[in-house]
Amino acid sequence: MAPPALVDRGSPKVIPNSTRPLKPSRLPSRLRLVILLVLNLGLQAGLLSASYEYLGINELGSISKQTDPSDLITPLARLAYKVVVVWLGWKLNYDFIDISALTAITNLPYAYLLMTYFNISITAAAATALSEIVAIALPTYLLRPRSAINNHNAPVPNRYLLNSFQVNISNFLLAIGVYVAVLYSALKTGQLNTFLVSYGDVKTVELAYEQAANPWTLLAHLLIAGAATKTFILNPSIGAAPAPGDVAPVEQFDPASANLSQTLKHNFWFFSQRTRTLIKQTSIASAFLMVNTVRKCLSLDGFSNTAAAGYAGLWVVANIICAGWWVWVGDADS
Repeated sequence: MAPPALVDRGSPKVIPNSTRPLKPSRLPSRLRLVILLVLNLGLQAGLLSASYEYLGINELGSISKQTDPSDLITPLARLAYKVVVVWLGWKLNYDFIDISALTAITNLPYAYLLMTYFNISITAAAATALSEIVAIALPTYLLRPRSAINNHNAPVPNRYLLNSFQVNISNFLLAIGVYVAVLYSALKTGQLNTFLVSYGDVKTVELAYEQAANPWTLLAHLLIAGAATKTFILNPSIGAAPAPGDVAPVEQFDPASANLSQTLKHNFWFFSQRTRTLIKQTSIASAFLMVNTVRKCLSLDGFSNTAAAGYAGLWVVANIICAGWWVWVGDADS
C-alpha cells in the first residue's frame, strides 16, 4: 500500500467573532486630541495628589531639585513636553495598549533608579510610574478604538503568531532575559555604580550590590519592562509581515528617473515591511525612553547631564538588543 500523500497546510485562518465593532467617534480628531490632553493632565495631577494624600508618598521632595517660584521656563517646558508626547502618540495612531506599553518603557528606568539608588520605597516609585500610565491609557481607551494588531479577533496577517501562547511567552522571557543580562552585567562589574556615584550623586548603592549578588531580585523589577517591550516593539512587526504564501509587493526602481529621496530609500531602506516596522518601533521607544529618562533624572538634586544620558543609554542598549533578537521572530519565510 502506498503511503498517504503529504498535503501542505496553509496558515491558520482567523474568524472574527460576531460581536459588533465599536462605532467610530463622531467627534473631530482634533477635538478628541484636545480632550485627551486635558484628561491626561487632569488625571495625572489627581492621581499624584491622591497618592500623596492617601499613601503618604512624600519622599520625592527630599531628593528633587528646589525650583525657583519665579521660574516659568521649567513648568512651561514640562507642559510643552507633555503636549508633544500626547500629540505624537495620537498622530501615530496608538491605542491604549500601545501607549500603555510605550509609557511603561519610558518610565520604568526612572522608577528603578529611585528604588535602587535613592532608597525610595517601591510604593512611591510604583505610584509615580502608574500615574503616568493610567493618565494616558484611560483617556486613550475612551477616545480611540483598539487597533487591529491588539484585537485578538481581528483578521490581520500572522494572527496565529500574535495569538500563540508559545510565541508570546518565549519572547516575553527573551525580553526579560535581555534586560536582566544588560543590567546585571553593569551591576556585577561595578561599572554602573561607579558611574552613578561619580556623576549622579546617588544616595545609596546597597540595593545595587544586593541585586548584583542575587539576580532574581533584579528579575522581579524587570517583568513589566519585558512585557511592555514585547508588546510595543515585537507585536506590530509580526502583524506587519505578510502571511505565509502571500507575495510582498516589490517597489519598482528606475535609477534614471528616481529622485534623491527614492534613491536613498532604495539603497538604505530596502528591508521587508516587518523589519521596517521593527526598526521604527525600536527607534520610537528608544527616543522616548532617552528623552523622558534624562528629563526626569535632571529633576533630581545633584544629577548631572552625563549621569542622566549615560543611565538612559544603558536601557536604550537593552531595547536595541531585544530588537536585534527579534529580527528573526515572525519571519514566515524563514
